[in-house]
Amino acid sequence: MSPISIRRLDHGEGADMDGFQEVYVAAELAEDPVAALYSREDGISILSGTDSGRSAAAYGAFAGDRMVGELMVSLPLLDNLDSARVWIWVDPAHQRRGIGTKLAAVGHAEVRDAGRHVCQATGRIGTDRDNGNVRFARSLGYDVANTEIERRLALPFDSDRLDRLEAEAAPRHHDYLLRTVVGPVPAELAASYVALKNQLIVEAPSGEMEVEAGQDTVAELAAQDRELVSAGRTRVAAYALDAAGTVVAYSVAATSNDSHAHVDQWGTLVDPAHRGHRLGTAVKCGVLRALSDGFPGKRYVETTNAETNRHMVAINEALGFEVSQVWGDFQRRLG
Repeated sequence: MSPISIRRLDHGEGADMDGFQEVYVAAELAEDPVAALYSREDGISILSGTDSGRSAAAYGAFAGDRMVGELMVSLPLLDNLDSARVWIWVDPAHQRRGIGTKLAAVGHAEVRDAGRHVCQATGRIGTDRDNGNVRFARSLGYDVANTEIERRLALPFDSDRLDRLEAEAAPRHHDYLLRTVVGPVPAELAASYVALKNQLIVEAPSGEMEVEAGQDTVAELAAQDRELVSAGRTRVAAYALDAAGTVVAYSVAATSNDSHAHVDQWGTLVDPAHRGHRLGTAVKCGVLRALSDGFPGKRYVETTNAETNRHMVAINEALGFEVSQVWGDFQRRLG
């Protein structure tokens, strides 16, 4: 095998992004033949965005001229300023040759250079929760800090079940206005939506992961919506509004682009002061109805929740989501 060289990738260089996508797809499908994949356009959007509250850099590991492994490091710029997130993918034909370890060293150096001390990563850990990803992470000094369960729901959604769940929830939230929006967050909802969304990371169970509330503003939200459009994706969201027009609950998803058939469920949250009104079920149903009615080309919705998040898990099970993968959130504090 040729000696391995590692260099930073240029998101504006077509060959770099072609290789990045090829390695990513090969590695993901080797672990899960029906994995929900991000597109090449998603990768470019992530690496080129700096005005949405985070920055990201990518590195490629090359054997000669061929990319055989890759690293991405993402840094939050507004909150969680001691943390960074690290992703590593290695072409299955080149695994177990130390490429992942070399890329991890580059990633840790990048994190240290940014003045951060906590590295976080995510990977499939299997039902036995002791697969190759777990062993690799532990060899690098990471521990499993949280366990997440991925579930999937086929589209279009069963309309009879949707009607029944909406009817069961309706008597509990008659004091709230439910609004479903396909596209960017409306200007009149943006401020209260962002204020609530910033609490998601601390309200959702996260095990031993080191997290703090988000600090996004309306400007970062607008930048995120622009990135979605540039990647060929669409935001689909349902909001519950109180009498003052404030967003007190939401569920938001993002469609993949035209070449992919899945939808990513991003987050669902109800303001603690407004819980007990079945708003979580109501907004989830609103999103599923919009997806079923407006996106006939999409085949399933994918969502991930901490296995300890019993309330949201119960809602997803009532909707019919079925377990597809078990993921681990890994964390290492750099010395």
